[in-house]
Amino acid sequence: MTDDSPQGLLHQALQKHQAGDLTGAAALYQQVLKAVPRHPDALHLLGCLLHQAGKSTEGLHLVGAAIAFAPRQASFRASKARILQRLERHAEADTAFRSALLLDPSDADALRELAEARRASGQVVAAAPLFRYLLSLSPADPAVLFAEAKSRIDLGQHDVARHLLRKCLLVAPSLIEATNSYGFLGITTLTFTDARRWFQRTIAAQPRYAAPYSGLAEVCYFEGDVESSLGFSEQALALTPDDPQIRVRHGMRQLTAGQIKEGWQNFEWRLKRPDAVQRIGLPRRWQGEPLAGKRILVCAEEGVGDEILYASLIPDLLTAGASVVIECAPRLVGVFQRSFPDCLVHAYRRSGDRFRPAHDYSWLPQDPPVDYAIDGGSLPARLRPDRASYDHQRPYLTASPERIARMKSKLAALPPGPRIGFAWRSRVGDPFRNLFNTRLNEWRDLLTDPNLQIVSMQYGTGWKQEIAEARQTFGARLHVLDGVDMTDDFEDIFALAVSVDCLICPSSTLVWVGASLDKPVYQFSLRPYFPKLGAEVCPGFPTLKCFLKLATEQWSHVTDSITASIRAL
Repeated sequence: MTDDSPQGLLHQALQKHQAGDLTGAAALYQQVLKAVPRHPDALHLLGCLLHQAGKSTEGLHLVGAAIAFAPRQASFRASKARILQRLERHAEADTAFRSALLLDPSDADALRELAEARRASGQVVAAAPLFRYLLSLSPADPAVLFAEAKSRIDLGQHDVARHLLRKCLLVAPSLIEATNSYGFLGITTLTFTDARRWFQRTIAAQPRYAAPYSGLAEVCYFEGDVESSLGFSEQALALTPDDPQIRVRHGMRQLTAGQIKEGWQNFEWRLKRPDAVQRIGLPRRWQGEPLAGKRILVCAEEGVGDEILYASLIPDLLTAGASVVIECAPRLVGVFQRSFPDCLVHAYRRSGDRFRPAHDYSWLPQDPPVDYAIDGGSLPARLRPDRASYDHQRPYLTASPERIARMKSKLAALPPGPRIGFAWRSRVGDPFRNLFNTRLNEWRDLLTDPNLQIVSMQYGTGWKQEIAEARQTFGARLHVLDGVDMTDDFEDIFALAVSVDCLICPSSTLVWVGASLDKPVYQFSLRPYFPKLGAEVCPGFPTLKCFLKLATEQWSHVTDSITASIRAL
């Protein structure tokens, strides 16, 4: 074999390619292909080179030709997948990665890239088994240990993630992503001193890494130091101004500090997060143009509680002269149709999962067509620039009269005393959300007072067992109404909220159910609490009374204060 043979030229081209001489390598690859037009290695490598040079579409064509001539070459299919990723053709990239792994299941790089691609696109559940398999192939690889730890964090399995991060840091103590993640896990266990130390250690290793500054902002926020939290948050943004998660959290801190206009503007960055709802077939986005005589679609947010909260701004659109189309969860259609009789209300068509939901809008009316669309959570950025803009807000949702009569009949059968709707936790529990939840034994005084009739409005799963244990352990007096669905039937939920004298609940959907009905709501949560927008009460929701504590404080002074307020009824 001479140096100018196809294989000799290919060897020279590869050396230049690896040295970064793309121009020289490309010329040699082309010489090989002039001599052997169907040379699969030359086609593949030239395709990869073009991709590196920013010509991904041309590179994809050549890699595809290489696969046609060597269909069982796994590395070719992995290269195709990487190019498709760059071209944001994610579904095709997923297929190409899987084809590569079918041919070579031990290709750890392809496996990791497929798992990371799924995770980045919000397919957290689909990515998890890939990370676990990858760990079985490389149990001591710090990159693999860290990837699996991130996967476990996504799934709320923080204890497992902590164990994996410790192993990772034993192998690679200077891996800054791992030290930073360990700091974040410290927040969920309220070990703020340790969390701060891990974030500072990460900064010492890499001062221009934004994530630990954001972590310190979280620590300060949970400690109640909003000013310092904003300072660290601004440092993080200076380093990574286009990070959606850092922007959103910064916006929430600004809202907490009363910087309302700026806070809602940064909150808009939630639309750029990987788990944001993908909207297919929308008209152009409303940017604040005059609405008189126009038709506007208000798109559903992912959570039902958010849908109820941001529905408070629909009357503003109607006052501006707009014809409004409301997209909402199927469970809310009846409530919204009754509350906004002049609007067209339609249930969303959702696919995907909570990590990557997608909505299809082929159902939109065409006669007349919809002029604009806006996410419900984006309305405050257009309509609520300051506290004064909340002053005209009034109760905006109504319950079914028939359901109200049914609920009042059930409540009338209870012994004398105020009827108190009560939930002690949110629907979903994980290490972070549990910081905001209580347990029934922390409400012992409330639940054993014979003068109060506490009616369960808890939803989700597992709550019946919790009530049974509380009754057995300390004689909790907690009524459960037969035939009332507090999880999925929002006609029942709204009717019961109207019929009780007041509600006690955490920061959950029930808060906005009660507040939208102008019902007294005694909410317990952590402070700082951004919906207060720096005020003493939540602007626009005068019947919402917040009982707050720092994350490290016990719930007792909150539960005692709420119990005393309820007894005053």
